[in-house]
Amino acid sequence: MFSWNRAALLSLGAGVLAVGLSIFVQTRGLVIHAYSEGTPFSIGRTPIATGAGSSFEQPGKPVRLIIPAIGVDANIQSVGLSWRGNGDMGVPTNFTDVAWYNGGPRPGVPGSAVIAGHLDGKNVAQAVFYNLEKLKAGNEVRVVDSKGNTLRFRVVATKIYDSEATAGEVFLGDSSKARLNLITCGGDWDATRKLYSDRIVVFTELVSVD
Repeated sequence: MFSWNRAALLSLGAGVLAVGLSIFVQTRGLVIHAYSEGTPFSIGRTPIATGAGSSFEQPGKPVRLIIPAIGVDANIQSVGLSWRGNGDMGVPTNFTDVAWYNGGPRPGVPGSAVIAGHLDGKNVAQAVFYNLEKLKAGNEVRVVDSKGNTLRFRVVATKIYDSEATAGEVFLGDSSKARLNLITCGGDWDATRKLYSDRIVVFTELVSVD
């Protein structure tokens, strides 16, 4: 079964669990825990101003992810909860696309947007995020949105989490900057539990919008 388990999630606080929706993902190439905070533009408990007179311009939905350093040029699928109705987050329908969790902020909005991709899969030796761990600080990550804008992020850190670790830093991090966190699996494959031992997370921050 999936780690980053329910017991560990309780350490993020009862308040978060009360207002959020815990989401679990389990596939051979991708395992995620996330939280929805009620609307795509609510970060923590501080809503982002998007109405008339606001200086905040809402970005379009993310449609393409480009990471030159590792050769990624992928379609972005918008996913919410799984059709199975079990509280899981939806996953990409193939191994070449990535998935943006649309219950969190869009890339470019203050807070932590999350995009996940498969590491590998059955009969697929290398999926879209197979080389994610090779990214270095300073590498560029681009997101093209539905308005035709290119949002440029730079890698600031890569962290490896044990499968039992909590995910608060990934999904509910500092909202003072627009962040984009990229997730895949890593480590050793446990055939009995059907999951990888590690979670690889690349943290990026918005640099500019073209």
